[in-house]
Formats: sequence, structure tokens, C-alpha cells
Amino acid sequence: MSVKTYSALLEGNKVLSPHFKVKEFACKDGSDTILIESGLTDVLEQVFRHFGCSKINITSGYRTPTHDKKVGGKGSGNHVEGKAADFVAYDKSGDKIPSAKIVLYLEDIGVKGIGYRCGGGEYATHIDVNYRANKWYGDEKISMSKNIWDIKSGCRSFYDYLGVFRTYRVKIICSALNIRSGAGTGYTVVGTYKRGETAEILSVNAAKSWGKTDRGWICLNPSYSEAI
Repeated sequence: MSVKTYSALLEGNKVLSPHFKVKEFACKDGSDTILIESGLTDVLEQVFRHFGCSKINITSGYRTPTHDKKVGGKGSGNHVEGKAADFVAYDKSGDKIPSAKIVLYLEDIGVKGIGYRCGGGEYATHIDVNYRANKWYGDEKISMSKNIWDIKSGCRSFYDYLGVFRTYRVKIICSALNIRSGAGTGYTVVGTYKRGETAEILSVNAAKSWGKTDRGWICLNPSYSEAI
């Protein structure tokens, strides 16, 4: 991965990836020079494919130091270095995809610089690919600099911050595990998982002792199953 320098005049129509051209990352002040980190288009293409987008609009890519200051920046940082982009993604119907959905996916694929509600709106998202050692997960409607765990105590991810359950898979380690119609032994047995089978936990009860799968509820006692 590396930052490359382009000319908007000479290379604006150059194709960077299946859905993005150089000119889409140009500074809004009309400057000819455009800096772009190749990792940006890699991430944006992953978003495009995952959500089946009809388009993604780059609302802010490269910024000159002067323009960065004009829009509230410090004249330095990821946008100025060509390592950041703000964008709005659209689904196949042409509707905007909420930033809340985008940031969860970006977290899942390991992006370390993510800005939820970029610019204060509900649909724009910020990403940066400066390969930082520590994560920056922000909510730009609340703060342009704070991490979400500094905004909301106890949260360590966007799943925590947004109150979204993160599904996970378990492997059955007992000889057989009953599947029930509800979260508890008082509910009817509707099936059985055998040793070695796996199941995706789609939700849990309040005590987090029972998990719901696509076949029903199973006890999450660690003697019966283990996360994989």
C-alpha cells in the first residue's frame, strides 16, 4: 500500500478500481494535485460489493492544507496525506445506506479509522487507512476527535455503541444439545445439535445464558458449546 500523486487535469479519468476514478478524490478547492492511498479504494470496493451498492459518492477525499483548514481541520492529517475519504453509499434502489450499517461492516473487516455520522449527518461515513496502531472509532455528530468509548462509557466497539448484537458461531462439544422453542428448559425440545456441529448465535436472552439459532434456542453453558 502506498500514497500516489495524480494530476486532476491529466489523470482525472484514470480508473483506480472497478467503481472509482482519480477525479472522485480531488480536493474541493479545484487543485490539480490529488493524493490517494491505494488502500482507500480497496476498502470502498469491499463496501460496494458487500452492500450491493448502485454507487458510492466521495464527499471529501484529498484536501490541500489550506482547504483542510477552511473546512475546520488543522491543515494536516489523513485527508491532507491522501489517506482518508468521506463517502455516502447507495443501495440498489438508489436509497442512501445509513452510516450505522456501514460502520459495523467496516469494523468487521478490520478498518481502524472509522467516523460514524461524518459531518453530523446520518448517511456519511469517514474512513482512513493510515495503518495506525490504535483504533479511532468516532461519532462525528458528537465529537470530531473523541473515540466512542470516551463518549459512551463501557463500549469498545460500534456494536456496543449502537446497541447491536454481534452474531457469532459456536461448536457443539457435548454428545448432543437440545434445541428448544424458547430460552429455558421449560420450553419444548424441537431438535438436537450433535457433537461437532456448528450454529450461529443470532441473539441471546437477558442473562446471556441462552442463544437463539435459526433452529431455536440452545443453552450457552461452556460445557455444551464453545465460540469459534
